[in-house]
Amino acid sequence: MAFTNHDTALRMIKARLNRLQKDDTLDEYLLARIQGAAQELTRIGIELDNSSDDLMLVVDYAVWQYQNRDAPGEMPPWLRLRRRERWIHIDEGEAT
Repeated sequence: MAFTNHDTALRMIKARLNRLQKDDTLDEYLLARIQGAAQELTRIGIELDNSSDDLMLVVDYAVWQYQNRDAPGEMPPWLRLRRRERWIHIDEGEAT
């Protein structure tokens, strides 16, 4: 199953960024960020589904990318750990 919660993710990102839900000026850009974040996670081997865990991972990942798009630096440890734990969860699931 692929990640398809783009509309829900958009609403959550707007809330995280303190943007009004009715303000659609950045919707296209934020939706591209959501799609890019989901594709990047998939590229590293995480098969996203529509679970709340995966929704939050995509939202957190996209918000981090948006807020740090012009800033040098690494991914924060908490997000790197979540991404790694999700990746390990996939490996464990396939091994059983």
